[in-house]
Amino acid sequence: MRGSSVSDDWEFIANEAHTVLMISCKCEGKSATNNSILGRNAFQLRSSYGGVTRTCEIQRTRLEDGQILYVIDTPGFDFNAESRLVVNEIGKCIDLADDGVHAFLFVLSVRTSFSKEE
Repeated sequence: MRGSSVSDDWEFIANEAHTVLMISCKCEGKSATNNSILGRNAFQLRSSYGGVTRTCEIQRTRLEDGQILYVIDTPGFDFNAESRLVVNEIGKCIDLADDGVHAFLFVLSVRTSFSKEE
C-alpha cells in the first residue's frame, strides 16, 4: 500500500474518482436519475415514448468531500433484442470510463411486469 498507515491508505483510495453506469430498458428515467446523482441537469430530459438518449454520454461532478464522480448515461436497451447487440452497446458505454466502472445500477420499472430477458 502507498501510505504510512491503514488510515493513510484508505484516504488515498477514497480520493480516487469513481464511475457509475446505469442500465435499463427504454423510458425508465435513467437521465433524470443520473441528473439527481450529479446534482444538476447535465443530461437531456424530454417526454418521449421511444426514449431520448441515443448514445452513451459521460458527465462528472465533484462531491462535497472533494471526490470526483463520473456518471454514464446510456440509451435504453431492448433486452428482447439479440444479446450480442446489447452487450456490444454496453461495452461502448464502459469504454467511456478511463479507470473502469465502479458501480452498475440496473433500473427496473415497478409499473410493468418483468420480462424473461430482464
